[in-house]
Amino acid sequence: MIELSTPNELIEQTVLLIENSRKKQKLQQKELVLKANIPLPTYKDFLYKKRISFENLLKLLIALRLFDNIAGLLKEQQVLSLNDIKNNNLLPKRIVK
Repeated sequence: MIELSTPNELIEQTVLLIENSRKKQKLQQKELVLKANIPLPTYKDFLYKKRISFENLLKLLIALRLFDNIAGLLKEQQVLSLNDIKNNNLLPKRIVK
């Protein structure tokens, strides 16, 4: 079954994932931001205002060793139908507008 979430719900889940991982690894916020090489105010904005750049989000995931989450972001869409399988190798070489 496909679960649909709003962007705000996904951001909230990401905040919880990172905070729970930080706590499980017994890291203080200051230690995590040093490890991730991001400023503490940036991390606080992420926690409370739910704003962060993609680069800083990746830095946090790497610092917490959450590599599966990064791989999930970069996974290509799976083939869904027989027709998709037949046309899988027929990607256009150029896109003309």
